[in-house]
Amino acid sequence: MKKLFAVLFITLLSTQALFAQNSAPVHFDECVDLMATVWRLSGSNEYNRCMVPSYAHEVDSVFAPFKEHPVVKKASCYQQEYGIGYDAVASYGLHITLTESGAIVLNDSFLEGGDNSFDRWPDQQKKEFLEPLNDFYRASHFHDWYSKQEDIHEQFKQAFDAINQQVDYSWFDNYFGPQSGSTFRIVLSLLVGPNNYGCSAQLKDGSTALSPVIGNCHVDENGNASYNANSVLPIVIHEFCHHYCNPLNDQFWPLMSQSAKKVFKEREKQLRQEAYSSAKTMMDETFVRASVIRYMKTHYPQIDEQALVKEEEKHGFILTQTLCDALKYYEQQRETYVTMSDFMPVYVKAVNDFDLKQYKKQQKQQAKLNATYKVSIKNGAKNVPSGPFLLTIKFSKPMTEGISLYLSQGIDFPPVKGYTWRDDKTLEVSFLLEPSHQYGFIVKGDGFYTKDGHNAGKDTEITFITGE
Repeated sequence: MKKLFAVLFITLLSTQALFAQNSAPVHFDECVDLMATVWRLSGSNEYNRCMVPSYAHEVDSVFAPFKEHPVVKKASCYQQEYGIGYDAVASYGLHITLTESGAIVLNDSFLEGGDNSFDRWPDQQKKEFLEPLNDFYRASHFHDWYSKQEDIHEQFKQAFDAINQQVDYSWFDNYFGPQSGSTFRIVLSLLVGPNNYGCSAQLKDGSTALSPVIGNCHVDENGNASYNANSVLPIVIHEFCHHYCNPLNDQFWPLMSQSAKKVFKEREKQLRQEAYSSAKTMMDETFVRASVIRYMKTHYPQIDEQALVKEEEKHGFILTQTLCDALKYYEQQRETYVTMSDFMPVYVKAVNDFDLKQYKKQQKQQAKLNATYKVSIKNGAKNVPSGPFLLTIKFSKPMTEGISLYLSQGIDFPPVKGYTWRDDKTLEVSFLLEPSHQYGFIVKGDGFYTKDGHNAGKDTEITFITGE
């Protein structure tokens, strides 16, 4: 999730169905957090967004002397040369294990080529990374430090349990069709920050290990561990859905690839900005998001499905409504389509029948009704005064309250002190800027809503540099 602020559409019931008898094991993984620590030290943006300030400070204080360690330099090199970041880092952590002697080795129980995230690592780098990683592990006394974090880890495990019991794990096999040999487990990681990674891997014994890494946590005003059901519950469902949806798309991809590529081209810039770099990944993500919406609607009928669909379409997944409609039909015809695999020809037809020209026509009509806006700072501005800074965004139409600013790729988001709507057309955001620093953000126009039910249309990216 790259969105910093969003209008929350999902509101779950205060009394929710519990499925504790089916809940998945939840734990912290030392190897995943070891990798997250190394990438944090390397300056990786996605691993420097820990949402537990005291924990982040602890990590930075303890491991600061190792910022120049060879493994940190290799991590930085791998990011630049091979794009190793995000889920590939967490997945590597899941693919290594500790021997009884305390050495880190690759786990040989996994099937080669059975994990797309892990396979983003070149074979040579998978192996050569082990030696400096082992040296860092020993020299930093990482295990001793990690063992002392048991209390805080336990707090977050207990906090997550309330979410875990709300997931209907039986739904996945019932909805998509049984997956023999699949095991569910959830890995929590405070260092992953607001991100979450749908890691899964095939093992040599023919089974599949589904191990989503969840980082989206909070601490309340008293410093207590907290997970927000509104955001985290759909995330858990989302990550497990990938295991079912992606292989089905793989199997039927040749039958819909041309249509999907046309849709991807229409929203390519936006999708790439959100780290979805191909038509196939777009379809995997759309299938999953539509499935999550149907899960939520089935388990929480009071949810506004159309609002959820529009939210996904704003992110570039313009086939969401098409797939939701197809999945509704699937649910009504389960006697005919026993599993999702049986239904995939209908799914493919829905994708191929999508009228992109009609969609674009509707979008043009919509754009005429959208608000326009002006930002008080120009893109590329230099010598912007450091210290307190007030950003103003003025809209052409009365707006509903809310804010929609995204991170710019690879650039720090300016620290936010707060925001307020001065009137229904003027948003003010207070930043606190450091001197001689580059900042950036994206104003997501389609995340701002007018009072007559439209949005602010186009996105605007702003980058700037503060003075000394």
